[in-house]
Amino acid sequence: MMSALLLLLSVSLLASLSVHVLARDVDFCFADEGEPYLYMGTKTAYHFVHGGRLQTIPHCRPVQIWMLAAHGTRCPNMHEIEKIVSLTNLKEQIIQNHDTRKEGHMCSRDLDNLRRWKPDEYLSPQRAEVLTPQGVEDMKLLARRLQSNFPELLQPNSFNITAANYKFRATEARDSMMAFMEGLFSSRHVIEESSLNDTLLSAYKTCGVWKNEENEGSFENVERNRFNNEPEFQNLLKNVSRRLGFLYNTSTDMIDAMYDACRYQKAWSVTELSPWCAVFSKEELRILEYREDLDYYYKAGYGRDINTRLGCPLLHDMMKHFWNVERNEMTGEPTGIFYFSDIVSLQNLLATMGINEDQTRLTAYNYRDMARRQWRTSIISSFAANLVAVFYKCTDYGNNRNKVMFYLAEKPVRFEGCQVGLCDLDFLKSRFGQLASNCKLDVCWKASGAIAGSPPASLAILLVCFVLVRLGYRQL
Repeated sequence: MMSALLLLLSVSLLASLSVHVLARDVDFCFADEGEPYLYMGTKTAYHFVHGGRLQTIPHCRPVQIWMLAAHGTRCPNMHEIEKIVSLTNLKEQIIQNHDTRKEGHMCSRDLDNLRRWKPDEYLSPQRAEVLTPQGVEDMKLLARRLQSNFPELLQPNSFNITAANYKFRATEARDSMMAFMEGLFSSRHVIEESSLNDTLLSAYKTCGVWKNEENEGSFENVERNRFNNEPEFQNLLKNVSRRLGFLYNTSTDMIDAMYDACRYQKAWSVTELSPWCAVFSKEELRILEYREDLDYYYKAGYGRDINTRLGCPLLHDMMKHFWNVERNEMTGEPTGIFYFSDIVSLQNLLATMGINEDQTRLTAYNYRDMARRQWRTSIISSFAANLVAVFYKCTDYGNNRNKVMFYLAEKPVRFEGCQVGLCDLDFLKSRFGQLASNCKLDVCWKASGAIAGSPPASLAILLVCFVLVRLGYRQL
């Protein structure tokens, strides 16, 4: 009897120890995570970051609304699709590492979810960069929330839906604009067409210096590549590789592919968990988020002076409309101006206006110090990100009766010098007036390898012709 009892206790102890070892072997179980990390850089779902109902401003009447928006959730580009589809082979290796070699450290539920994963319809080449159903919903719901918040401006009927009252313009985000119009008008109407090289909506695309620097790689990924060699990212490589059951570090390209698979799927299916998100811990997702923030900080934000100039055409357009309203020159002034472009143009505008600027520059070496940074692409340039400016006529603010309120992702922008985000137009004119009135992009004149200060090609041709003509006359 005693020996049987001892045997039973031994079996129980061994079972307890094996459970303990199993629990110790598994890093975490993403499938059981009640609050997963949702901030995925520029591929963050707008559903998770936008603001709610806006407060009414007492004694003020909205007169005009101006908006710049990026495209809603869309499918990856061709290069990203190829990388994500290639994870099919990696998935089989991860499963083999766990089932056969017993080397992996993913929990059973996460592994089963990964086992069932396969590339879906959004990853077909025909769908590259196409707006997803969630992307259509992003834009429709944005339009309806703005309509609810500003009924005086955005309660159109069949009689006032005209180009004079509502102005729409888009570059590559045309499908997002059409979805927004459906949300606003319940139908699609005539729009203002524009080319992809639109000097208003995408000034950076027509800026030779910006494009040359991008092509030469003089800024692109420099800080990110440095960050790749820092302990934070090196530890991420080691821990993820170990978690997946590899005896060596997987490549950075594979990390990027898994991260893209995670965040794209979460963006186009906001109620589902992507099996590839189980690859990363919360802290590792924060590291990957910062890595992309570094990229865009120098590509389109405060990291380079040229970016703070390229938002000028859009700022000029906004201020021009507001000046007309201020002077009561309403003839031809629309009630709503809605532009649709991309996140680079949006970030250029934010940099020009000084929105979400940090006192300290983002670098490869200050990840820990910048945990509370303002420049977070997840917040300022997610899918469907937008900047909205509303002009108000007020009756209870003394002589300063013209006000402007800015909203980033439907959250008030806290401008220094403004009252809880509500700015006097005179203050904005003193801050932006000179820049908006003299919106010269001469910084782009060094395009196509031209030497700074050299005459334009057309002038050079005229000079050559003049010399030839003079020589001709002398020969006569």
